[in-house]
Order: sequence, then C-alpha cells, then structure tokens
Amino acid sequence: MAATLYFVRHGETDANVTDKIQGQTDIPLNARGIAQAKLVSERLKGMHFDAIYSSPLSRAAATAQAIADGREIIFLPELMEWNLGEWQGKSLTEIKEKYPEEHKLYFRNSIYFRPSGGESRREFRDRAELVLDTIAKNHDGQTVLCVTHGGFMRAVLLTVMDMEKYPAAARIDNTSISCFKTADAGKTWQLITWNDHSHLNGDMVFSSGW
Repeated sequence: MAATLYFVRHGETDANVTDKIQGQTDIPLNARGIAQAKLVSERLKGMHFDAIYSSPLSRAAATAQAIADGREIIFLPELMEWNLGEWQGKSLTEIKEKYPEEHKLYFRNSIYFRPSGGESRREFRDRAELVLDTIAKNHDGQTVLCVTHGGFMRAVLLTVMDMEKYPAAARIDNTSISCFKTADAGKTWQLITWNDHSHLNGDMVFSSGW
C-alpha cells in the first residue's frame, strides 16, 4: 500500500508574532496569515489531492479552505496542535517563571514531559503516529493533503525519522509544505520535502516555534 501525504502549516497569527504559545486555543489568521494562505493555495492549485484533511482550529481551517477552493475538507480533531494546558497563552519567559520544573523537563526533551493540564509529549507523538497510520491505510495509492500546526508537523517528523529528539532545530515556516511517502501501509516512511516555503518571499516568510 502506497500513500503520499502533504502537510501544510497554517498561516501566521498574532500569537506567532508575539511568540505566545497557542496550543489548542483557537486563534485566527492575521492579515499576513491570510495573504500567506492565498500564496500557498496558488502554489498547490494544479495539484490533485484525493482527500483534504484539516485541523478544526480556525487558523488551520481558514488555510485549508483557501487551498481547497470549494473542495470537501474533512476536519479531523486528531490534527489539532499539542494540548499544552496551562502553558497556552503564555510566553516561554512567563512559563519559566511560573512552571520552572516543567520548563526544564520540556527542554530536556523528555518523552514523558507533560505541561500542567495538558497532553504529554508521548501522548502527542502517539496521536501523530495514529494519524499517519490511519490516513495511509485509508488512502492506498492516493495523495492526501493535511493542514495542521507546527508542533504537530514536528511530531510527524520525529515519527517518520524514528527519533526521540530532533537532530537540530526543526524550522517550520507558516504555510510551508512538507511531504512524506509510505509504500507499506505506514510501517515505514520516507521524508521527501521539509519546510518548502518557495511560494513565499521577503517579509512573507515567518517562522515561530509555536
């Protein structure tokens, strides 16, 4: 069974600009994010997708709607960003002050790290792996688009590369495109493209860890 999955990160939000942790809070695209969504839609206009999936959070949904141009979108809650609990809405400086031990564990890359009131890193990785497996099995021989979030795409990258920690900072720009392929129903994956933002230029390129 073969499947090709394209992942697109949502466009920019104000929280990206101020470096606030969004997690699963529902924050809309800002003006530049809307423009980025239009540019990535133009980039993908000629591509055929057998299915389009999106996180239901509005920043991803609006990006997916720009790309879909009237085609059906399947909103999949499992594509939502990492649930970071009480960290959401805060900067890393605020988190370091209020949750110093959690802050340390996060940067040690512990797979069992869990923010207060949120989802553990292990649970998040398992969710990303389940999405990959499910879509691969449901779309044999097809090409699928998933519009999601930066943290989720990093979890996918770790799953595909079978790593517990990033070998280096995994930069991922707003509306960047990444592609993965499997030929055995999701048992193994191949990374084809990571963080392709060639549809953007100048001040339209923006990256945020959150």
